[in-house]
Amino acid sequence: MSLIIKIINKYKLVSVLFLFISQFAFGTNDTIFTSYKNGVFVTECKVQVNASGEIMNAVIDDYVYQTKYDLDELFKWALKGLKLRKEADDLIVFNFKSTKFDDKTGLIKATGDVEVPNVVTFPDIHVDSKMTKTEYTDGRAKVVLDVKYSDAFLKKTTGNFQLIPVSNKSCQLSLQTKVEFGWFFNIFITTSSFKSIMEWRFEKLLNNIKAEAEKREKLTKTSPKQ
Repeated sequence: MSLIIKIINKYKLVSVLFLFISQFAFGTNDTIFTSYKNGVFVTECKVQVNASGEIMNAVIDDYVYQTKYDLDELFKWALKGLKLRKEADDLIVFNFKSTKFDDKTGLIKATGDVEVPNVVTFPDIHVDSKMTKTEYTDGRAKVVLDVKYSDAFLKKTTGNFQLIPVSNKSCQLSLQTKVEFGWFFNIFITTSSFKSIMEWRFEKLLNNIKAEAEKREKLTKTSPKQ
């Protein structure tokens, strides 16, 4: 009887440890989900970042600047691993070629190819969007990306980054996107396939930004004081 109790207690301990490790590894406050209504996919993604609001703001500033002026640099960290430069994919292959910022209109003019393997390729799709950042006195910040024009792939899209400081060394970063596809893509993209085409990319983007902020936070701790 005592042996059975020991085995049960050991099993409980292992279960508790496994639960703790799982929560620690994946983050209890990190969430992502997508809903669909009237042709619009709405994705909500949230991560906790172990970095100060000051560092997080600097990372977001780099993201906005490089989106406008230095796409190759952006691919080294924020867009890394998102399969946006002709990497093989079963559903849709993206080839994000370039961006050019128009100072007069405030538009980011992006160009790229979209291919449905063995079905059709849409070359040199043009997407014009506006990206604006707003900072608040309480430390919060917001970046809004609004697609103003797209040739074929997208009908209407918005992205909304929100930065909320939690403490001196941590903050919450969230992203809400609303995506409405052009008529051709709207035919076959379901909620299930949307997860494989877009949702994981939004999550990866947010985690890339988080990783960059946390890397910079660690560097501030290890850098010698002047």
